[in-house]
Amino acid sequence: MITRVIIEQFYENFEEATVGQWLKAEGDRVENEEPLVELITDKATFEYESPGAGVLRRLVAQEKSAVPVGYVIGVLGEPDDALPDVDQENSELLAKKQAEQQLEANAVGATPLIRKARAGRGVRATPKARARAREAGVDLEEIAQTSDAKMLSEEDVERFLVQRQQQGQPC
Repeated sequence: MITRVIIEQFYENFEEATVGQWLKAEGDRVENEEPLVELITDKATFEYESPGAGVLRRLVAQEKSAVPVGYVIGVLGEPDDALPDVDQENSELLAKKQAEQQLEANAVGATPLIRKARAGRGVRATPKARARAREAGVDLEEIAQTSDAKMLSEEDVERFLVQRQQQGQPC
């Protein structure tokens, strides 16, 4: 029987998590409620327990991937089980989330600052980096243009803010 490992809504206003270290590898047997992967949110880092038992057939989300609530990050099952097309499910979820964000950004009364903060959703960044950029009113895409990091960290945001301040630009 196939079990999808899905990012759940862990708390109110929770939108995404960053996949930390996988504690199991593809092909490993996993028991129900056994620690499976480390997840990083803006509030905590914790070991996410397996929602079922079986063989870890596929790691869908790689380490350091930022993924939204509802995203399938892994698939458990038996070796002879047919794997579902979770890539299609994830693509549809991402398209839906992107459309929702676009609607929010275009909503009447949305301030330019809110639209600007939401514009960086396509940039890979840790939850802390997103929070710090939002707090400073800075677009993650602008920060990404000054960094060669594959995923922006809180330190990348701070470095950008310091550089901007040194150039005499407002933060």
